[in-house]
Amino acid sequence: MAGKKMRLRGIKRTPKRLESDIIERSKALWEDPSLIRPKCAGKCFLCPFDRTFSSISKVNKIKDNPDALVKMASKGDDDIFKAYCATISLYAAGSVPYLATAKLAGEEVSYAQRGSVGNDKLIGMQYYNDPKIRLLMYSGVAKKKGLHIYSFGDEIVCSKKPNMPVDYIYDTFWDTPYEFDNDEITCGHDSDGILVIRVKSADTEIRICKDCAKDVSTLQFLISRFVGGDPLDDIEVFVEHSYHSEGSEGRTPVKGDDLKKYSLGIMTDVNVLNMVLRGEIGSLKSSDSATYIIGTKNYGSDVGSFLNDLVGSDAEITALRTYLSENPSISVIAKNNKASDALLSIWGDARRIIAAFTNDDIANSFNDPSKMNPAQVIKEAHQKYISYDVVSKLPEFKRPGEATRHADAYAKAYKVGGADMLKECISEIVPKDKKMRSMAKAFCDIASIDVIKYTDDEAEFSQFLLPFVEQLIKAEGDDYRDKMNTLLTALGCGESV
Repeated sequence: MAGKKMRLRGIKRTPKRLESDIIERSKALWEDPSLIRPKCAGKCFLCPFDRTFSSISKVNKIKDNPDALVKMASKGDDDIFKAYCATISLYAAGSVPYLATAKLAGEEVSYAQRGSVGNDKLIGMQYYNDPKIRLLMYSGVAKKKGLHIYSFGDEIVCSKKPNMPVDYIYDTFWDTPYEFDNDEITCGHDSDGILVIRVKSADTEIRICKDCAKDVSTLQFLISRFVGGDPLDDIEVFVEHSYHSEGSEGRTPVKGDDLKKYSLGIMTDVNVLNMVLRGEIGSLKSSDSATYIIGTKNYGSDVGSFLNDLVGSDAEITALRTYLSENPSISVIAKNNKASDALLSIWGDARRIIAAFTNDDIANSFNDPSKMNPAQVIKEAHQKYISYDVVSKLPEFKRPGEATRHADAYAKAYKVGGADMLKECISEIVPKDKKMRSMAKAFCDIASIDVIKYTDDEAEFSQFLLPFVEQLIKAEGDDYRDKMNTLLTALGCGESV
């Protein structure tokens, strides 16, 4: 609250309700001045407020005389004493004919001007029951005498050195939009990024994970009801994260200008977390040594354990293993344990990943694979790789007809990958007419699979085609061309190769 600037407004006649509220607070102070005396948390030899409250105790003999009280509010250099006299004079007078208004933190505050004390001290005194506004009356003495004053609930606590009460920490945190279980100040979640605000004097931490973080500055809330000294001297802000190299603790402090911006609300919890995590991830990726991460688990340089914990196809795992063995300085950061997610994190180098577990020809057969889905590309590259030797020994048919295209695709799929690849091939190259379905049925019977539905006539014709299909599957080299022509003739489609 210290240092807040007020924009003063004109004097206006007092509405009855405002008058009643101010007089009610004036009466409470008139009856019990201890309401504004800070509690000691510093074990001071001499209390810096002794003189003030010694003077206040001597006001008893004139407390029913509003004019005498206003005179006292114009003498001396003790602003708290003068503000007290000015405020209780309102109750002694029994009315507040005029009020002034001030703009404070974007809101208008009405108060009564009396004596020669500053408006900020008058406002602080007349709103002694507001944890933020009442700090106005203590800011001067806190700065002058090097005090640390904390305001929360009905409490005002003073110390010569940083000594933030735990209740103050909870009370200010509850002003934030966060609502954690059991009204706690930590979300309790495990995360790859956790914002930590540690109050050193209280040995207490506020902990907010990346997923819970909001666009507010929790640090600004924490210091919003404090005056005296630099509140940041008592506070550490850091981010605990998974993005650290082997041997590092994964704790990055927020310091300097960033800490200042965060304390002023220019940066929010989300901003701080994003800034730190981006920086740490960037440092990992540019490092000369590899670090492997899945979610919140950091494997350091243990690539074996990292790969063992991934879930995915054999092709995906093989692609990662071969690529990482050839590039031992590449870090991999996966959000989850899916091998496809691990691939995605390094997919900018897609062509080299493909080449590492297949060959350059297959890698170059893709047009900019980095813009394609990793799982699909790896699957397709794997199929090309395992079929490379088989298909390279078979003739290639240029401008094949529809029946030739189906038969060639089905036969090569079965030769390369057996029933599984054939099933997938028929699902992708679906037979449309009776002859194509009969031929597909013959291939399915050989592989003992069932992919599409057939009529009785189609099933019967497939039995006639069965030996020709079997001969094609077994054929090698130029014999494959001859057996293809034999099948096409039996099919009666009018095509040849």
